[in-house]
Amino acid sequence: MDTRKIRNKLDEHEVRQVRYERKKEKSKRRLTTLDKIETWSLEKKAEVRKVLDKVYMSSDEEGADGGLVSQPPSWESDTFQKVKEILDSKYLDMCSTRSKRLLLKRTRGVKKNKDTPDVPEDSKWIIQT
Repeated sequence: MDTRKIRNKLDEHEVRQVRYERKKEKSKRRLTTLDKIETWSLEKKAEVRKVLDKVYMSSDEEGADGGLVSQPPSWESDTFQKVKEILDSKYLDMCSTRSKRLLLKRTRGVKKNKDTPDVPEDSKWIIQT
């Protein structure tokens, strides 16, 4: 196999791995925050917990300014977007100043056209209709 092809495959794998890790971290942060929210009922927390899997997280791409641009999927409902914004905001409230600086370098980009994932019937509220 050509050296360029091998290098290209490795680069593609690295990009996929970085995206996967970012989604995993985002999911982990939101789950941690969900456990600390005291104003939501146990039922609401259980409903939200089901959809905080990395499969449903938006991808973050590196922006021109060195920060990250979050690209929400086209299928995401306004309600799901709002829930994630609340969790992200609460997480920032709990962070140290240094951590906040790193996380605040994220901006919201345009919606990314993505296929709608398979979602359990009781979690359809995350899908835009």
